[in-house]
Amino acid sequence: MVKYEYEPGACKLLHYNGLWSVQYEGVSGHFKKVKMVCPCIKDDCDKDCEVFKSLPDIKAVDEEWHMRDEL
Repeated sequence: MVKYEYEPGACKLLHYNGLWSVQYEGVSGHFKKVKMVCPCIKDDCDKDCEVFKSLPDIKAVDEEWHMRDEL
């Protein structure tokens, strides 16, 4: 199952603090972060994104309720 979350944080490339889209895959209790899905992403720069790095690998179950099925 694929879900999306908007995570707060600073984009060093754009010097902008805001909400950034993150894709998670898995099932309830085990949603794992996969990639950033922001419109500004190019050349896999999301792998160096501070927001992406700061997120836990697995989404906490009590935080799953606000994840979205679509962007």
